[in-house]
Amino acid sequence: MICQSIIPGILNNNDLSSLAEYGTIDDKKTIVASEQFHEKMLKVAEALNIKVNKVIDQTNGASIEIAGSIEVKGIKGSDKRNYIVDLQGLVPRDANYIGDDFHTCLVRPELINLYQRS
Repeated sequence: MICQSIIPGILNNNDLSSLAEYGTIDDKKTIVASEQFHEKMLKVAEALNIKVNKVIDQTNGASIEIAGSIEVKGIKGSDKRNYIVDLQGLVPRDANYIGDDFHTCLVRPELINLYQRS
C-alpha cells in the first residue's frame, strides 16, 4: 500500500534540507537526527522490532544514531507538525525481485513477525 499526503510547506520550499529533521534527503551524504524525531522513531522501531543503527555523516564524519533506515525521513511541516515519510525503508525488499525496477516489492511486516516468533 502506498499513501500520499501533502506536507504543509513542502511545495513552497525550494530547500528541502531546511525541513528535514531525520534521515537524509541528499543521497545519504548528510544525515540529520533531531532528538524529538529520534524519540518518535525509537517507538516505531520498537513496535516493528527494528534495531537502532549508527551511521556516519559524510559531510562532517559524525556518528549518528538512527532508528531503522536512513531512507525514512522526518520532516517538520510549516504547520509545526511532525511527519514521517518513506516508511517502506523500514521493511526489507523481497529477494525474489532483483533490480531497481522492483523497489516497492517488500516483505510484509506480518511475515517478519511470524519469522521472529518461529
